[in-house]
Amino acid sequence: MQPIQPRWIQAILLYLIISNAIPGCWALFMPESFYTSFPGFGRTWVSVDGPYNEHLIRDVGAFFLAVTTLCCLTLIVPRLVTAQATASCLLVFNIPHLLYHLRHLHMLPWIDQVGNVVALSLAVLLPILLMIYSASVQKSRQSVLF
Repeated sequence: MQPIQPRWIQAILLYLIISNAIPGCWALFMPESFYTSFPGFGRTWVSVDGPYNEHLIRDVGAFFLAVTTLCCLTLIVPRLVTAQATASCLLVFNIPHLLYHLRHLHMLPWIDQVGNVVALSLAVLLPILLMIYSASVQKSRQSVLF
């Protein structure tokens, strides 16, 4: 029997799938475009930080797609991969990623600074919500057993 996830957990996982799949596909399959144009809409967040490196950009794209796969498995087969395990993996990447960008905001115009901080903070806060929820569910299951 599959554990039933609340709709808000499913919504967070769906957001994390989309927010990782888009840059993942873009970076892996169109690395130069990703470098010069991410996040799109006339903004540039990657090229301001140094010279183009196709290998690095493609590796980042593949990483984002690996995380997308993890989030998909958590959403579709929650017994196989727990939300807590997924949140842990996301936080290992997203916390240092946020900290790096917080130290390098000066390279961006103010509107991109705001967008960068909001997007990357969500990438930390949402997995923390998954961790808190998963820990409370696990605790309540243990109290039922004992």
